[in-house]
Amino acid sequence: MDRVVVGSGKNRLLVEKRPSPRAISQRKRDDFILHLSETCNVTLSAERVGVAFATFYKIRQRDAAFAAAWQSALDDGYQRLEMGLLNAALTVVEGRRPEGDAADSGRVIAPISVDQALRVLGRHEDSVRGGKPRGLRIGKGKMPTSEETDEAILNRLAVLSRQRGWDQL
Repeated sequence: MDRVVVGSGKNRLLVEKRPSPRAISQRKRDDFILHLSETCNVTLSAERVGVAFATFYKIRQRDAAFAAAWQSALDDGYQRLEMGLLNAALTVVEGRRPEGDAADSGRVIAPISVDQALRVLGRHEDSVRGGKPRGLRIGKGKMPTSEETDEAILNRLAVLSRQRGWDQL
């Protein structure tokens, strides 16, 4: 039986309507988040679920809970990646070489080169500064007040005058 949801309609306050067949189920969202925490790769996680990665970016913009779960999954994935790099470094330093099934049983991350892992961690470091994610540009379309623009202009003029030695005159 199809589920009916209540939403706004054209020139009406509320109408009953069926959910869009293109809507992403909660199960697919959960699977995406789980795979994202394992791989730190949005495109691969979306492919695994069978949904275009752009769709998940749109959902993240509209749904704050999903955005928080996304960030938490990335944080978990990056911790797992750091742990895998640490294990690999300790293995080299201590001179041990796990063999056969022992190598796969203790695996923390999917097979990836050290160079790839360091690049992924570098992207994570760029995306998180001061403990806060930067990806969601809150207030992006906000217009600054006249006081804010005046302050920014005066600050820039002060920098220019110091750079060019005009403050020495």
